[in-house]
Amino acid sequence: YYTSLSYKKAKGVVEFNDFERYSMLLKGSHKISDRVDISASVNFANSNPRNAQRNIGEGFNNGTYATMYDTKYFRNKYTGDKHGGLANANYGDKYANIPGKENWFQLDNYDYTRSETVIRPTIEVNVKILDWLRFRAEGNMNYYFENYESKQLGDGYANDGGFYSMGQNNRKQSTFAGTFTFDKAVKDFNFGGFLRSEYYNTSATTQFSETSGGLIVPGQYFLENSKNPLKTDAYVHGTKRMVAVVAAANISWRDQVFLDITARNDWSSSLVYTNGTGNYSYFYPSVGGSWLINESFDLPKWITLAKVRGSWAQVGNDTDPYSIYSGYSVGSILQGDGNNIYINGIPSKLFDTNLKPERKNAWEVGVDWRVLNGRIGFDATYYKENTKDQIMNIAIPSVSGISQQLINAGNIQNSGVEIALNAIPFQNKDWEWTVDLTYTKNNNKIISLHPNVANYIALQGDVAYGNYRVGSVAMVGGDYGMLMSDAVPKRNEDGEVILNWRDDYRAAYAARSGEAEEIGSLTPDFLGSFSTGLKWKDLTLRVGLDMRMGGLVASYSNRYGTAYGITSESMKYRDAENGGMSWTSGYADSNNMEFNDGMIPQGVFADGTIVTGVDGTKHSVGGQSYQSLVDKGILEPQHASSHHFWTNQWGTGTVNDGWVSELNYIALREVTLHYNLPKTFTSKLGAKRMGLAFSARNLGYLYNSLPNNLNPESIRGNNAAEFRERSNSPYTASYMLTVNLDF
Repeated sequence: YYTSLSYKKAKGVVEFNDFERYSMLLKGSHKISDRVDISASVNFANSNPRNAQRNIGEGFNNGTYATMYDTKYFRNKYTGDKHGGLANANYGDKYANIPGKENWFQLDNYDYTRSETVIRPTIEVNVKILDWLRFRAEGNMNYYFENYESKQLGDGYANDGGFYSMGQNNRKQSTFAGTFTFDKAVKDFNFGGFLRSEYYNTSATTQFSETSGGLIVPGQYFLENSKNPLKTDAYVHGTKRMVAVVAAANISWRDQVFLDITARNDWSSSLVYTNGTGNYSYFYPSVGGSWLINESFDLPKWITLAKVRGSWAQVGNDTDPYSIYSGYSVGSILQGDGNNIYINGIPSKLFDTNLKPERKNAWEVGVDWRVLNGRIGFDATYYKENTKDQIMNIAIPSVSGISQQLINAGNIQNSGVEIALNAIPFQNKDWEWTVDLTYTKNNNKIISLHPNVANYIALQGDVAYGNYRVGSVAMVGGDYGMLMSDAVPKRNEDGEVILNWRDDYRAAYAARSGEAEEIGSLTPDFLGSFSTGLKWKDLTLRVGLDMRMGGLVASYSNRYGTAYGITSESMKYRDAENGGMSWTSGYADSNNMEFNDGMIPQGVFADGTIVTGVDGTKHSVGGQSYQSLVDKGILEPQHASSHHFWTNQWGTGTVNDGWVSELNYIALREVTLHYNLPKTFTSKLGAKRMGLAFSARNLGYLYNSLPNNLNPESIRGNNAAEFRERSNSPYTASYMLTVNLDF
């Protein structure tokens, strides 16, 4: 029997964001007879997250807060002094013009709580049929229950408005399987393998109710307090069933040469159309082999292991339930006489009537060499995989009456190399020094796409709109995750940047090209890690680093933070110390005023550009450079703040190195100190062994290429095509003290 209990309490870096979890595991086994044993377990966990971390930092980057905004001073200055709601100029409130007051009001008066409960029972029965043949029956279930409440105080006069909702999401998953395994030696050969059948089923339900039109009594959170009729809904979703049959055969000869063969067939309900047809049955095999050369030949004694390996595998994959076929939506329109008109909504997505399951074909070769009694180890792998028939949505012209089409995308190729080096450079009775290195490089390429794809498939972002005006795409011949933008600086035939002009601000800035073009790839050049350990008797110190080199990211924080003067990058040219030019102005409104924040935009003005010169007259400057006009006395150097603003703000900003940057970093990921106490001490406690360890993780970055020291890992996400940063979140370190006792 075995049982464990755990409890965790954590607070976020922003107020009222916290997390609590307690969990329990109970498992046991019993030998019924010499041939039958049974085991079972129950895992229970309850988590209570509260209020996702608010992205307050974004307000500093986008200009909501002024550069000198004092959060401590303004933190509680948001309430209307005459009514208690959010301060408003219409009511003559003292704090009506406080910037960002909405954020502080919501932080203190919005509360979102969630309770997540997971229960996972498992059971397993093992039967020894023959000495070389066994059978295992197993089953497990996963029950997930979520309950949530959202409370929002009204921000109108005397807290008019407000909102309350409550709901629950339940998900149930079950897996049952039976497996025959065999393992038998015949002379120099050993035969093993298994035959397995699996059944998997999942479904989910959602139900919620929420108020509408505000709360009758402010601050009282129950559904009947709704001004208008409640909004409520409940539905079953995510129902999916899979059946699979898997077989594997393993053959070895004299423990030197090994061959593994597998075959699997899946039947997936998510690929079945409503009429019962579809490519819902798909088969995929694999084969792999390895050879221990050092067991076959009499190699030098300093070679501990010499292994070569290779494999080929095909993997099939389905899609989400309900996603491959269309259906009408049902609705109603309430008439003035109280009657309803019932309507059917036509889908806006075109569905393929012969959708295929996704297929991945992969092969790899590798070597594993160890020498000097294992003190030096080298492991290298080269792989190549092609994923075909990925199920994706593409945009099509809406003039056809639909805006999307669900397709099998095409052929996406990945290839790369993985290398690991392990060494013990020094070792004696009391001391040991270890070094471990890894290197990973991946290349991807779009080989082909569906014929209905016009130019590319948009993955994340938008190449011609939004706060970035950059998107990651899949285009034939390019990387998966190639970045494109129509906001790249426009150039003439000679490669010179074309400048636009704002006469009212005396500002020049690069014009946008207006055509989507490639600006780079989000794929890193390589990933790596380095760790080293130093052991002296019972004391061990270990340090771990990891790194990323290459690949572009786009930063909202750096773009708009520079536009509004928040980032250190915006200090460039601000004064002589930061590279600014000094001059005495000749314009009538600033005559004889001295400045030292000047800079000269690089490029030539667009044809037809008219500027008001220092002499107060109009000049046609099309085709001329800014520098030449300064030399002629027609213009003066441009102010740094004006340059940063127009180069980065929403309507005119262009792609530049200040916010579309190559991401390189080396992270100090972990430092751990471990000590095993003497047995003479632990025996007094009645313990066999006692260890103390102190570890610190995510301590910072030894190197960070992003401008303004932005958190280089704030771009992380589950989507491989994501490249955007917006959170402006700090990196957080963690420290842990561990005590291990063995009895």
